[in-house]
This record gives sequence, structure tokens and C-alpha cells, in this order.
Amino acid sequence: MPPARPVCVSDAAHEGDAGAIRARRVASREAIRRKVDRGMFTAIASSQQPIRLHRLQGAIIASTGPYIARAQGGQLHDQRKTEVVRASNAQGVVPEAIVPDEIVGMVGRWPDCTWASAIGVGWTIRMGSRRLRPAEAIVLAEELKKPRGAVVRWDERHARWVEHPDVLWVLQWAGGVLGLEADGTLRWLDSSDKPIPPVLAKKIVWDGWYPPAHFHRTTAGDVAVHIVRARHHQPEWWMFPRGEEHGERLEWPPGVDERGIEMVAGHPPYESMAIGKLESGEPFLAYRAQGRWLPLPPVSREFRVISLAATPRGELFLFSENDSSALYIHRLARGGEWERIPIPFHTTLQVGHERSFVASEDDELWLAIDFGNSTQHEAVLYHACS
Repeated sequence: MPPARPVCVSDAAHEGDAGAIRARRVASREAIRRKVDRGMFTAIASSQQPIRLHRLQGAIIASTGPYIARAQGGQLHDQRKTEVVRASNAQGVVPEAIVPDEIVGMVGRWPDCTWASAIGVGWTIRMGSRRLRPAEAIVLAEELKKPRGAVVRWDERHARWVEHPDVLWVLQWAGGVLGLEADGTLRWLDSSDKPIPPVLAKKIVWDGWYPPAHFHRTTAGDVAVHIVRARHHQPEWWMFPRGEEHGERLEWPPGVDERGIEMVAGHPPYESMAIGKLESGEPFLAYRAQGRWLPLPPVSREFRVISLAATPRGELFLFSENDSSALYIHRLARGGEWERIPIPFHTTLQVGHERSFVASEDDELWLAIDFGNSTQHEAVLYHACS
């Protein structure tokens, strides 16, 4: 039986820094003996902060706190503790570079057009509504401070992030990265001169300031959007071919609860997949081919599907948990049944803790899980070849 949670951590890459990604290695014959029981997944690294996986064009990047590393071939390459070069203030003074608390939401192409959100690059003050004496105001201002986030772009030459205060948010779109500028206009952030997708330019499915939510893009550039409220469309799932202005309503099989559908991008033939439930409460899994939804083999009602991952060579994996928050991974076998894959841990997770599961362009699987509790993170990164 595998240990209740991962315990074997080797020398830290940056001694004394709790946020560093730490390389793991088997340090005893007992660990080598147990590797046979652990199946195809192997622990690669661990961190005392959440580990996030970012699937970019050209690479999968793992991040934890301010650290980033390229994940490939079962190893982490070019691990770096990053800084953010902040924008100048109102007086034209450029503040010193700062180590961010965390890097999240990474999108784009690695390494020449990578954008992200950096958390903790300064402070903002939430203003109170009542007048206060000066002493009270100082105390209240300290209490109301919160970490400031910023949109940043990776500078490969200097191995650091650069703040772009003129960009409010960034969005991965088929073929590039879009950003919303402070004046409300959209532009391509890779210096492209191609037109903005009409479905966004004409604000058909979004309000113009906050990034669109509940939408899915295929590699061909088609856009599926769950419209909650829009001027010209009923609140349903719509498909906009290549992001054009005119869309068509997505037709779902009978009995599907559209409100809880989550769409997942993969590789052909599983380029677009859907996770949800039937109105009866049974799990719903399907993939889209030639304009219609084809069902995937059902899973037991005891499992709640977290994600699906399809590899370029056509293998499909399912990541799920049961009512006790125990995690499971299944692979779709040739006979059309889900076969369970042994994983190197057997434990339940705290509700809400970070976990991610992605497939790379090299047919690799990467799994990041936080085994910690409410006061301390214990994140581990696993790797497998499909």
C-alpha cells in the first residue's frame, strides 16, 4: 500500500525558501521497492505553496509562488525565482523590482509571448465610507490593505516579468493573446494585425470590461460560450465558428443539464469534450465530432469527474474524486471501458485545495495536487508517459 501522503523530499533547490520547487528522488531501497505498486505516475517535485500547471504554446510551465520551471521529459528545467519590474509611478520614478507572491493565469507562447497575472506586486487601499480621525485612518488603512495584482509579460532575455499597467486583463484566443487596454479597446499582444474576433469586438457575449466567462476555444478557433445574459441571444450554449458574429445554438442530447456543463479542450478525436450531469443526476461525458455530441462510456455515480485529458496520440484519461474526496485516474481502454490506473498516493484532500491535470504535446501527463491542510500547503507534482 502506498504511503498516506508523499513524504520523501530531497535537498531544496533554494535552501531555506519554503516556496521553491524541490526536486524529489528515491532515497531508499524501500522507496524503490514500492515504485512497482505506484503505477505510471512518479513524484517529480514538491512545494509548500500550491503548484499550478500552465499549458502554453510550446511548453508546459509549472509555477509555485514566484518560481517557474519548464516541465518536460519527466523533469523540471530552468527553474527560476522571478521578479517583476514594476511600472513608474506618477512622479516618473521606477520602483525597485519586487518578488511577487504568486504567478497565475499564464497564457500565450513560451518564451517570447507569455503573459500572466502577478499577485502581490504592491498594495492597494480599499477606501472606507465614513470620516475618521487621522489616527483611526492610519490603523484602518493598514487593515484595508490588500495585495495588488498586475498584468505582466515574460522577458526571456533578463529572466523576469515586466508590468504592463495599460493592460487590464489578458485572454488566450485561438492563434494568439488578446488584451483589454485601459481605454476599453481590445488588441492583440503579439503585434498581430489580424482583426479582433467579431464576437468580442461587437461585445456580443461580454460586457466590455471583465473577461468573458464560461467559454471554450477549439484549436481551429471556434468558440463555444455559455451565455448567461446577452442582448441578442437566449441564455444557452452557443457556438461561434472562428469567433464570428453569427453563432448557432449547441444542441445537447436529451436530458442534459446545460447549466452545469464544463467544456475541456483536447486533441483529435477528442478536441472538444463536455463534463456535466443529466437531469437524473447521472454523470454526463461526451465529445464533439462532425457537429454532434457522441457519448463517452459512463462512470459510476460515486465519482465526480474533475477533468479529462486527451493526448496527441488519441489516449483519453479521466481525473475524478469520490464523496470522501479520494482521487482516482482512469484511462479509456480499447474495449471502451474506463480502467483504473494506480496512483502513488491514497488520501483525501481538503476541500478547495489546488489540483490540476494536463496532457502535453509530447504525450506526457502532469498532475499537481495539494495535500496540505487549512494552515499549510503540501503540493506535489507527478509525471507519467501515456
